[in-house]
Amino acid sequence: MRTVLIISYWFAPNPAVGAKRFSFLAREFARMGYDVHVITQDARGDWKTDASLPVPGTIHRCAAPFRLPLEGKGLVRRAVNSLLRRLLSPIGWEIPWANAAARQAFDAASPLSRGVVIATSPAPAAIVAGATVARRLDWPLIVDYRDPWSAHQWPRWRRSAVAQWIARHLERRLLRRSAARVLNTPAMHAAFARSFPQLDDTRNFVIPNGFEAAAAPPPPAASGPRVIVHAGEIFTGRSLVPVLRAAATLSARHPERPVRLATYGELPPAERARIRAAGLEDFVEVRARVPFAALFEELQRAHVLLAVVGEHMLYSTPYKVYDYMAAGRPILGIAPAGAALFELLAESGAGACVTPGDDAAIEQALERFLHGDVVPLRARVDRYRWSNLAQQYRAVIEQVAGASESLPARQAADA
Repeated sequence: MRTVLIISYWFAPNPAVGAKRFSFLAREFARMGYDVHVITQDARGDWKTDASLPVPGTIHRCAAPFRLPLEGKGLVRRAVNSLLRRLLSPIGWEIPWANAAARQAFDAASPLSRGVVIATSPAPAAIVAGATVARRLDWPLIVDYRDPWSAHQWPRWRRSAVAQWIARHLERRLLRRSAARVLNTPAMHAAFARSFPQLDDTRNFVIPNGFEAAAAPPPPAASGPRVIVHAGEIFTGRSLVPVLRAAATLSARHPERPVRLATYGELPPAERARIRAAGLEDFVEVRARVPFAALFEELQRAHVLLAVVGEHMLYSTPYKVYDYMAAGRPILGIAPAGAALFELLAESGAGACVTPGDDAAIEQALERFLHGDVVPLRARVDRYRWSNLAQQYRAVIEQVAGASESLPARQAADA
């Protein structure tokens, strides 16, 4: 039985996006007959948990020798954290965990049958640990990117030019040991290939995130208010205001079908101020976070599901979009031109994406969706189910494992 050794800083039952991807993929790998082992951080008492996430295979948890940033609000700790934030920006706060993870991975995998190592990032510490243990075991390494490390020009407030140069040097050195790379979106794949042209691009693959199969949603109410649901936070560079303006216009045009936007998660003060200044407070309802099972029911009852992308992460698709796909309701994406969300919604048939400054397009898309004129194309959307994506991943695993297994035979023949 081939071993699949997954190194992921985040893992179930933690509900972080980084935990979800391989919680589901690891479950599918186990169903395929792989011997799945996961190396992850130790469970923390302050974690929120999501009991709906699968916890497959054998889980090995290990702790970093110390946690960063340092806890506490004292002057000295704040000064130290400020210094460390700059020093560690090329590699991330999680780097103390890398050595502990590599040791745990080697100890766990040594008695197992030969397999592959998959290191998923962020955190880049997982790539450091994965490259170390893959070299010690002499197993092929697959580097899985949910977000890029250095193959993206981050804003200076997040990573300086010097820090970016250091990150690129570190990443290039570690990638020399990789047998394959898996990127989350086509945009990430293109940027990665430009950043690392020395790597064999035929070993760079695109396997996106996915969703769990679910029963088809009941049709939303045909009369009365129209409900748009947005799940998650509104980060810097994003806003609900363009959609709320369209909601106000459509409500005035069709008073018998008023439009309201329900957002699950607290709005930052700046966003509240923008909404208040635009006089749109009556069109938004801020709801507290709820467990995913309850949220999913609300997603399926909505007329439209809303995803908003900021200008600093055009390469990415918010994980919530895949949950939206599972819910089976039309998706309206609001994103800057060139964002990966445009391609995903068009290719999948799950909805449409428009730019935040195009008020007319937002209004037109909402009117079509809210009046039931658009139904997600389920046959196309289902390609993003975890079971189907795992089959794609299996092909990558077998390709690199097969090449690795044939190497000793070729070396013996050459001798």
